Amino acid sequence: MAYLLDSNIIIPYLADDLATVPLVERLALEGITISIITYLEAYQGILRSPDPAAAQERFDRMLAVVPVLPLSLAVARRCAELREALRQQGRRVRARAFDLVIAATAL
Repeated sequence: MAYLLDSNIIIPYLADDLATVPLVERLALEGITISIITYLEAYQGILRSPDPAAAQERFDRMLAVVPVLPLSLAVARRCAELREALRQQGRRVRARAFDLVIAATAL
């Protein structure tokens, strides 16, 4: 089973967080992926980094072994279904737009 990792894991992993690195390494044994949205969020972190070149190098090393799942028509449809189900429940969806795309990718 592959795990779809979100930016709340990837960003600390790229920063060599002592709690996150062992977790990612353990999950990697079963397979890990990231969504294109997580890529976007992590890349924004690279742009904010005090050393963007070093951050980009770490990110590129990770991407050499971690697949990035694209946004597909199936993911877009699933995301629309999730958004509509939440809207019908009276829940806000705009603030969760990226998270819902990641959830649809996982599903």
